[in-house]
Amino acid sequence: MNLTNVLVVILAYLIGSFPAAWILGKVFAGKDYDIRKHGSGNVGATNVIRNLGWKAGVSTFLLDAFKGFAVTFWLPALMTQGIEFETARVVLAAVALIGHTFPIYISFRGGKAVATTAGVIFAFRPEIGLICVAIFAIVVLTSRQSGVGSIAASFAFPLSNLVMKFAFNVAISPQMLWFSIAIPFYIVFTHRENLAKIFRGDNKKDF
Repeated sequence: MNLTNVLVVILAYLIGSFPAAWILGKVFAGKDYDIRKHGSGNVGATNVIRNLGWKAGVSTFLLDAFKGFAVTFWLPALMTQGIEFETARVVLAAVALIGHTFPIYISFRGGKAVATTAGVIFAFRPEIGLICVAIFAIVVLTSRQSGVGSIAASFAFPLSNLVMKFAFNVAISPQMLWFSIAIPFYIVFTHRENLAKIFRGDNKKDF
């Protein structure tokens, strides 16, 4: 990998690391406010909604989704030597997700990467993004738990790819297919505490 590609990967990580929840917490509640000290302590849209309201939470979700979309949609064009475009998209998307979960700006204590993953999926295939959003909404409304909806939506990503590729003969690159298969494992990993609470029967409903 040449120097340009290395720099683009670093840029993807830095963009992914942008701590929207932490920054918006200070915007909405004052410079001394740290979202990590409130609620679940998670740097994500759900915790922001619970503690600062829908306006701050939706803003957090949109910013987190945008950085995933931006890295996946625009940055691959900068990696022009020694790497296929689809491979570049997958690599940069993965780096952005890692950046969100382990952000350098706030001591590597990040979020669960749900919104950022949504942005990545929309950058790959908007129609699959809409399917995942629909699955998320249905599961959240029935389970009343955003974590369960997030996990369900993550599994909808590879399942949608498989159906489109093998049932409808839609062109899905091998890189994207394997990346989508890996995503549910990553989302399950970031939601491991939620799952432990669900298995114990003490996970609180969101509404």
